[in-house]
Amino acid sequence: MSQAADLLQSRGEVLKLARLLDRDPATLDYLQQLDAGDLRALRDGVIATLYDGDGGSLGRLAAASRVLPTGLTATLGQRAFGPLLSARLAGMLDPGRAIDVAGKLPPPFLADVAVELDPRRAVELIGGLGPDLIAAVTEELTARREYVTMGQFVGHLADEAVTAAVGVMDDRALLEVAFVLEDKRDVGRLLSKLSRGRVGGIMHAAAENDLWLQALDLLNHLSARQRRDMVAAALALEDGALQDVVDAVIEHELWDEALLIAEHDPAVEARLVARLEAMPARRRRTALASARASGALERLGALGQALGD
Repeated sequence: MSQAADLLQSRGEVLKLARLLDRDPATLDYLQQLDAGDLRALRDGVIATLYDGDGGSLGRLAAASRVLPTGLTATLGQRAFGPLLSARLAGMLDPGRAIDVAGKLPPPFLADVAVELDPRRAVELIGGLGPDLIAAVTEELTARREYVTMGQFVGHLADEAVTAAVGVMDDRALLEVAFVLEDKRDVGRLLSKLSRGRVGGIMHAAAENDLWLQALDLLNHLSARQRRDMVAAALALEDGALQDVVDAVIEHELWDEALLIAEHDPAVEARLVARLEAMPARRRRTALASARASGALERLGALGQALGD
């Protein structure tokens, strides 16, 4: 993976940390220079502190709830405990009982709980939720733009539930969620649930919302067929959007991603070459040094020549 791609991963980790801390991501931008693995370890440490601090008290609450009817437990969760405490208790309940309780709660409250929940502590519960309930909660989270929350759950959902979730997400949500998935190996699984027509919608969402970094990041995690479909959809956009793609590649020095695009259409490579040649000499030298340092220069061909090599 290129240095630029590593920075994209760090960017995604900062978004997740900001959601966990309920902070504006812009206030944590300085952390993007850190290694993504270190940022993930920091986030895991924060989660452990939040969950383990009151483990004894929560364990007693979970034990007490086992003798109550599930309907009453659901009512207590919604009216007395609230979403934060309910999220902490979710992984301590018997999974079958927790699934029954979840089925008696309204989707907006379950969405509140999902925001506070570490899915790794409730794997059996999440995997046992039905597609209809997952779709209803996903629809609520999509409306709230809780992309990080949804990204954390994808890897724990059954295939039928992923299909249901994808069906209620809009195209922007799909792009944003794919960027912040806990495990990028799930990108192909997520997008495999789409019809080919929706790939074009994702590219339009990238153009309308200036999400080209997220779109370019996807290229590193797709199958060959999915990549061809995405590049073809990008090439079908109007010239202004294509220019934005080129600008994003140059600004963030995403050379490997540029090659993945250029190999599908010589016209795109020609446009990249023209843009590189038009850059000020100082910026071109900086880009050349970055491409050389990342090991991408020998693969760039005409793009490398345009940088002045």
